[in-house]
Amino acid sequence: MKGMEGRPGRYVALVIVMLGVFMSVLDAVALNIALPAITTYFQVAVADTQWVVTGYLLVQTCFLIICGKIAERVGQAKMFTIGLVVFSLASLLCALSADLTQLIAFRVVQGLGASMMFSVSTAIVFRLFTIKDRGKALGFLGSTVAVGGMLGPVIGGVLVGTFGWQSIFLVNVPIGLFAAVLAFKYLHLDETLSSRFKPDLVGALLWIVMMSALVLALGNIGNTGKVGTTTAGLLVVLVVMLILFIKRESRIEEPLLDLTIFKVRRFSLLVLSMVAFFISMNMVTILGPFYFEGVMVYDPVMVGLIFMILPAITMFGSPLVGRLYDRKRMFPYTTLAHLIRAAAFFTMAYGFMGANIPLVLVAFVLMGIGTCLFQTPNNAEMMMALPIKKSGQASSIQATTRNLSLAVGVSLATILMTLMMGSMDYGAIAGGPLAGELSDSVAIAVAFGGALSLLGAIISRFSEKGPIPSRNE
Repeated sequence: MKGMEGRPGRYVALVIVMLGVFMSVLDAVALNIALPAITTYFQVAVADTQWVVTGYLLVQTCFLIICGKIAERVGQAKMFTIGLVVFSLASLLCALSADLTQLIAFRVVQGLGASMMFSVSTAIVFRLFTIKDRGKALGFLGSTVAVGGMLGPVIGGVLVGTFGWQSIFLVNVPIGLFAAVLAFKYLHLDETLSSRFKPDLVGALLWIVMMSALVLALGNIGNTGKVGTTTAGLLVVLVVMLILFIKRESRIEEPLLDLTIFKVRRFSLLVLSMVAFFISMNMVTILGPFYFEGVMVYDPVMVGLIFMILPAITMFGSPLVGRLYDRKRMFPYTTLAHLIRAAAFFTMAYGFMGANIPLVLVAFVLMGIGTCLFQTPNNAEMMMALPIKKSGQASSIQATTRNLSLAVGVSLATILMTLMMGSMDYGAIAGGPLAGELSDSVAIAVAFGGALSLLGAIISRFSEKGPIPSRNE
């Protein structure tokens, strides 16, 4: 199979990867708009409908590492292509679901397809492009995620309002199958496939149970703002599975997850920096709407427009930062990014407490700039920190870290909000004389995001010290 690295055809391959990523991001964001319509259509409880989202997230997160490992044997290009087909066909089945149970089941299959794509998407782009233009390509990939996130609510609203909730899934079918046809023809890599691949079935089972316990526990905390009996039980399962997983992976010859990669100091620090970035992000994305609607009494449309600032800046800024990174790699991008985001968080918290909306909007712009400076350089450096044969695992670890950190961010934001508001009910104080209590609570939580960003800056600074690899060996 002839590779495309360094050839003009690599841009066709990049577009294929971008189509797959755009489709899955758009679907995930737009589906949130469709949940009320799905609840009404099937005449079920809201709690039951939430499994349409939870089931997808659960499977996607559980299988990212597994798909990344399997890609070492079947190839990253083939894994991505199969993921496109699975995701597209599952989308069709979702639209044809006769009841909620079928919809949840097909969403699980769709989550598996998304996991196949996301586990190797960064690795594919990394392989396709040389160090001279890799940052630009990763920047375009970052822009794709931003565009999908920005257009998702708009497209979702139009589709659901005009054609019904089924159209959210049907729109994926032609896009996905078209991308799959292109992938079969153009998406080829020069890969050295593993000849000694031995499936670690026990490790995979331990990993799935461990990730399921973690995702479900975080979901419970995010919904209730506290650790109940069920959540405590899930956390116990998580700890037990983690211990068993580490013991097994440390002693077998072909582990599901090669734990020795975390002995690479630079890689581990970049992962921790990524954790701080995504956890802090949800201090704003989760709690911000409560402030704008509960304190400022803005309607949802206005709130949506305000939150479009972040993806809009990312959409245009990521490719620019990517080009800058290609020209001048030896620059503390991620440290500066965390510091700018810390300034944005503290500025936003101050603006929230004083109802200074212009200042809050400035903070949103700063946050967008910090996001652009962080994502492409951090993703590229994570891939560069490991040998090229480990690119699949590095890519899948990136995606898993992002998913879990965002979930932790939701839970942490909810806990902070619950602790600071105590027994006060949001619906009772929103827009009323006690709205100031809500304002202070959100501001303190956002300031906590600033503290996390400062921690991220320290971690990033340490990751920039010492020898920096110039290529994968």
